[in-house]
Amino acid sequence: LMARTGLLAAIAALAAIGHAAATPGPGVFDLYYNSPWTPAYLHYNPGSGWNSIPGAAMSPSQNSSFPASAGWQFVEVGGNAVTFVMTDGHGNWDNNGGQNYDTTDPGVYALQAGKLTTVQTFGKACPGAPTQCDGHGTCDKSTFTCTCSAGYFGADCSGECPGGAATPCSGHGTCGADGTCTCAVGWDSCTAAKDCSTSVASDPKNCGSCGAVCEVGPGVATAACSDSECKRTCTSGYTLCPDGTCHKGDGCPLPGCQTYQDNECTGDIIITDPSFADHMWQTPAPGAPGYRPSFQSYATLQGHANVVYAADRQSATVRVVTIQKVDTVKLTYSFGGVSQQSPNKTFTASAAVAMSLGLGRDAVVAGPVAVVVSGSDGSSLTLEPLDFLWANPAVTHASGDYRNGQKGAIVELFGWPHKDIAEECADLGKMGYMGAKVYPLQEQVMSDEPFQNVMNPWYFMYQPMSYKLEGRMGSRDDVRAMTKACREAGVRTYADAVINHMVGNGNDARYLHRDGNCNMWGPKNSSAGPNPSPSFSQGFAYEPNANTGKSPMQEFPAVPYGPLDFHCERALNSWTSPLDLNAGWLTGLTDLNTERDSVQQRIADYMTDLLGIGFSGFRIDAAKHIKPDDLVGIFSKLKYNLGGSLPDDFIVWMEVLLGGEADMLLCNEASGYNYGVYLQTALQTAGFSAAEIDQLKIWFSAYPKQPGADCGKLNMQRKVIQNDDADQQMPGSSSRDMQNAGSVLVKDRDIPKHRAFEIELFTNPPGSSDNDNDYPIRVVLSSYYFDIAHQPYGIPDGKSDCSLCQGPSCSTCTYSMNYTKAHQPDAEGYAGPVYTRVHRDDQIVGAMRKWMKLD
Repeated sequence: LMARTGLLAAIAALAAIGHAAATPGPGVFDLYYNSPWTPAYLHYNPGSGWNSIPGAAMSPSQNSSFPASAGWQFVEVGGNAVTFVMTDGHGNWDNNGGQNYDTTDPGVYALQAGKLTTVQTFGKACPGAPTQCDGHGTCDKSTFTCTCSAGYFGADCSGECPGGAATPCSGHGTCGADGTCTCAVGWDSCTAAKDCSTSVASDPKNCGSCGAVCEVGPGVATAACSDSECKRTCTSGYTLCPDGTCHKGDGCPLPGCQTYQDNECTGDIIITDPSFADHMWQTPAPGAPGYRPSFQSYATLQGHANVVYAADRQSATVRVVTIQKVDTVKLTYSFGGVSQQSPNKTFTASAAVAMSLGLGRDAVVAGPVAVVVSGSDGSSLTLEPLDFLWANPAVTHASGDYRNGQKGAIVELFGWPHKDIAEECADLGKMGYMGAKVYPLQEQVMSDEPFQNVMNPWYFMYQPMSYKLEGRMGSRDDVRAMTKACREAGVRTYADAVINHMVGNGNDARYLHRDGNCNMWGPKNSSAGPNPSPSFSQGFAYEPNANTGKSPMQEFPAVPYGPLDFHCERALNSWTSPLDLNAGWLTGLTDLNTERDSVQQRIADYMTDLLGIGFSGFRIDAAKHIKPDDLVGIFSKLKYNLGGSLPDDFIVWMEVLLGGEADMLLCNEASGYNYGVYLQTALQTAGFSAAEIDQLKIWFSAYPKQPGADCGKLNMQRKVIQNDDADQQMPGSSSRDMQNAGSVLVKDRDIPKHRAFEIELFTNPPGSSDNDNDYPIRVVLSSYYFDIAHQPYGIPDGKSDCSLCQGPSCSTCTYSMNYTKAHQPDAEGYAGPVYTRVHRDDQIVGAMRKWMKLD
């Protein structure tokens, strides 16, 4: 009541002094507003449209009748009949209960506590100040609207048309009521002035439309812009296409929204037709458009190193395997800076070994060896440095039941950078863990733009672009430092080997992609940062490769893999069909033809490189999609590379997810696709000993819910078990339905429940009758907390931070993950707030140590 009385007194005082309170007049709207907002904003519509949010800022009242000290603010705008609302600029509104405030006459108004009071009204007038229609139009006294003179626009005619009032739209168009120029035929607005000043009929830099360049360039012999059309002739080796452009080779872009449908197959066909071999050599050459220094000479020369150890693994022979576009080019090979004509070089661990082999002192190496291939045509290829088994520190344990690496607990460090793992290993060793599983190390897909609202989701790590150790989690040098630190701490490391496929179809470095609706997107980057490897796939392509003139095809020059190293594109439609499981493109991932001997060898050479840099074994990702016979071929070649036997502490666990097809995969050895007795028998036939077969294990996804899912066909020594796992770190995952037999921490959010199942892993795992000897390898996942319903895929390594986004779709990056350091020396298990560090929980560590006979 007192506030209301004060307002009435203020109104009376203002009315008494009339215009002394302000300088309003016809066509002016004055508002006094009582509010704690500082400042308040007037968002209003004077009849010509609403002003932009938040609106016109108010200032403290200078009128003693509406004192600023009492919360009064003032604003003056033009308008005859004003509709308005008030806001604080931060999402809070005073809008008359959603009805807006309305006035019908110019004048002075006061608003307090939702009550709008008229203080004084004035006559209506056309907009414009101090002169109606701003002196550039005529006022209609019946409607109080302006008709603007030529060259001016706006409700008050204060706007000057682009090009100037004297020559609106540069004399080549008409100026609309909103000040936008509509250009005449042959003219356009290609500058910031938007004034129709560009002749697209003849301008070679804007021919037919803004930015359409019509000039001599790569492949273009002549170019002239006439009548808005670029008339070109093409140089030799280029084709003049229907759209008037010159494209290298014999082909032109597909019309409309079409994309290439080459190399797609159905029925029993899984092999890429040999005719696609001539789609290789897609990388631009030095000096060509799109070339980057990291592309080296992949346009004509590709290769890798094959390392074969002697039986004692104290010496190894390196053979550089190359493929050339022109076979007549002579190659020279440099090992550690010493050039030679032969692609072969033997290295040893010591001078004594070198002497026994009749080799010189330059054969003795401890550190990494650089390898460079040079061609007589000026081509050059730098391979990954060579790391050798003998250079790695021995892993030792003062006590415990480790059985030389054949029994122990492994921590799966989900989303941990290599440098953090190197730091964590000191504590892992003290706690008693046998090893740490490291996420994919190879160069992998990365992006500057979000995918499914996330920057660089974690599953991009499972899309290789090469076998260079330049992954998201760190460089090759970081890997070497990590394995060394871990081995010195008594901790083995295990690599996540992605060998079934390369990138997702269309998720490559090709310049432009298009879908059937003409949605376009550019190239993916790689985890190698400024030094990416080139990568090509056939998906979503609509123009021929500039270097082959043919449709794009699978090629990964830094591996190297070419078109014939992949299965033809086919959907994975059946989970019970051996053919589909082996050759289908799992979620669109470009599927390697692991039946090919050369592909098996390249995979084995990659694994040999990982062992050389210090790893003790592997998790084989998507092993279920590599048929058992192909795995035998890969392991046989790896064994040969390692001197004819597997290292004593070596282990592998293959990801074979079980579902309704468990009988085919594990029970029925005659199913044609069996990882149980059939695979074991095939390994025996290939010369693997019983002990070596036990080293080649299966990740038993039926644990803990269905421990008998293998029908008793799988040796307990070959089963690797785990409660929580990486595949469950995403919404909707149904790869393992543990129900009440297990717990996924980020889904259940129940620490006591999760801890109990992790302890059970070491004290009484379902299916075990001999806890000391059954399931000798047991894995603990340490992940990170996130809202699995709303932040499905990012990693807190700083590379899923939306602030890194570049490009037009950044507004869709809604689930950002900021950087958090993974290793915290004093952190406790489950404490968070980001990384879970489950492996540090005292109760879990205690159960593990008792199982390992450390306590």
